[in-house]
Amino acid sequence: MSYNKILDNDIKTIKRELIKLVEVTKSQYANTFESLKAQNFELAKEVVENDLKINDMQNTFTKMALWKIAKQQMVAGDLRLAVGGVLISREIERIADVAKHICAFTIKYNPELIEIEYISKMFDLVNKMLNIVSTLIENYDNDQHQKVLKVEEQLSLEFSTLSNTLALRNFEAKNQVESKKIITIVRQLKNLERAGESLISIEETLQFIRTGKFEELPETIINNLETKK
Repeated sequence: MSYNKILDNDIKTIKRELIKLVEVTKSQYANTFESLKAQNFELAKEVVENDLKINDMQNTFTKMALWKIAKQQMVAGDLRLAVGGVLISREIERIADVAKHICAFTIKYNPELIEIEYISKMFDLVNKMLNIVSTLIENYDNDQHQKVLKVEEQLSLEFSTLSNTLALRNFEAKNQVESKKIITIVRQLKNLERAGESLISIEETLQFIRTGKFEELPETIINNLETKK
């Protein structure tokens, strides 16, 4: 087999394994959404347990990509894909952690319908971003900067609105237990916002793979809790 053929197979393997990691994470998010909506605690436990598998997949992918870099002495776009793939796999693992945290919250607090709606609003947006990124990894020449940024902006706006609403609820909390639950919900929303930031980082890395340059996307910083002077 020629050197070029071996290298082509290595590149295909890197893309295939990276896509597999994304698909498993998407499955975790689908199960998390179902467990939250249906209050299916057994499914929530499965998500928490399966997170360890994603950690293992990410570690295996990193070792594989680094070995192929060393073995084939990759250059240019192929090298960027291998290095970028390692960075992307780490961000995907962090995004998967959010699903685990939400399921752990569901099991412990048995959230009410209104609380499920709060989380679901942001959850839907993260899942939308995850689907966009999944498509981009398959075809990273397809520039989706604006689409990713638009969803991330919606995510930040949603977090700002919901965190303000929950802050007001916390003022009216009847006891410490209720207050702690509200604060924990805010933490889940913050985790979802951070998942959006990880997806932005993935898009930046895909841009690096496409062009060879890191272009930092503008951050969406919204904080309506600050007092206007």
